[in-house]
Amino acid sequence: MSFKELCAATSNFSADNIIGTGTTGTIYKAMLPNGWFLAVKRLHHPRVEQHFNNPHCFISEVMTLGRWRHQNLLPILGFCIHSSEKLLVYKYMCNGTLRDWLLGHQDRDMKCLDWPVRFKIAVGLARGLAWLHHCCSVQIFHLDLTSGCVLLDQGFEPKLSNFGRAMFVNPNDHDHRSGNLVLGKGFLELGFAKKDVHSFGVVVLELIGGREVSDGESFGGQIDECVAGKGCDGEIVQVMRVAKDCVQPMVDKRPTMLQVVQRLTQIEQGCCGCGTDVQGYEPVVVPSVVIEMGQGIGSKYR
Repeated sequence: MSFKELCAATSNFSADNIIGTGTTGTIYKAMLPNGWFLAVKRLHHPRVEQHFNNPHCFISEVMTLGRWRHQNLLPILGFCIHSSEKLLVYKYMCNGTLRDWLLGHQDRDMKCLDWPVRFKIAVGLARGLAWLHHCCSVQIFHLDLTSGCVLLDQGFEPKLSNFGRAMFVNPNDHDHRSGNLVLGKGFLELGFAKKDVHSFGVVVLELIGGREVSDGESFGGQIDECVAGKGCDGEIVQVMRVAKDCVQPMVDKRPTMLQVVQRLTQIEQGCCGCGTDVQGYEPVVVPSVVIEMGQGIGSKYR
């Protein structure tokens, strides 16, 4: 799409069409003449501007991102360079971000996400990260995972987005570069992969507790009352144990994302047991955070 077409679709990047502000730019809701919706990201972060100062670098990296095809990754549909403007075009996700659902709206008639949907989000996110870490010809580390970059489609399938800080690592290279730093493979595996694992664990704990976890906050095992006591407490506790393994301070003790997927798959298949009888564990139930199912949840995302 041309810059002129994107300007028209976003009403000249009107503030009324802003649906989120991420670490690398502002995202606008765009409507095409045929009535279809898109999300347009206008890059503005200084780091991004410096990194993509060379248009050829921008095109090369966007083309790399555009080749990713996985059910749980948000694909780039296109891009546009116009003078100093650099724009990325994505499919519009009608259910917004996971953060939207965690924050909720307390002043309307609302319904919360039930546990099967939350578990679906956790499993999908784990599969997307595992694919990036272990199944690509080039290892990809997200490095900026939060509930705000987990988008939800109409069926609440999670789509990982916001790769502005992602690191690409060719396992065949002897050295791996991040800006001006030359990093060894062992450091990358422990530093980058396990950072994503930790961030994943935090997001899952937020899914279980029904709220965001602040930086440095300890998580005592709270379960959102919206999902507690409804026949899945055993499964919830099993998932919580996986999440707590992901956030433990000893980096080398954290599981890989492949191991996380394997454990969640076992839980999904009932191999770890479900139900409410979990010996030696009493979860803390906290007030639920809920959101109206029919409210344009896609009105905000990063």
